[in-house]
Amino acid sequence: MKQSITTDRVNGELRAVGLRATTQRVALLQALLSSEGPVSVEALTKVSKGAFDLATAYRTLDALVIAGLAKRIELSQGRALFEASTEHHHHAVCTTCGKIKDIDACLPHGIDARVQKASGFAVINEHSLEFFGTCTPCAKKKI
Repeated sequence: MKQSITTDRVNGELRAVGLRATTQRVALLQALLSSEGPVSVEALTKVSKGAFDLATAYRTLDALVIAGLAKRIELSQGRALFEASTEHHHHAVCTTCGKIKDIDACLPHGIDARVQKASGFAVINEHSLEFFGTCTPCAKKKI
């Protein structure tokens, strides 16, 4: 986990985007900001000590995503993960332990335009690129 994120900071970020600082929003945004990478809704509700159910968590996270305070990602695992970082980046996923690391590497400049032309799409809004492999600790265990 990263350093603890203060409630005042979270309240300020919520107010800055026009959201009320409800108990659920504060708890979930604080947990997202404190995490080191994408996390599941189940993990977020555990961190917030069961203060609300999964349906409430999903609704709250959707509001944070719409407000631009969180990002929803899917890493071919059949479930959504959430993170506070909304800056464009990609992920490396360990297929053994499930560890997810943010990476700054991206596709070469201009690839979106090439995909747009090749696909015949009018617009390419965004892209997602994930790498799957084995992290160093898991690879060492296999040796």
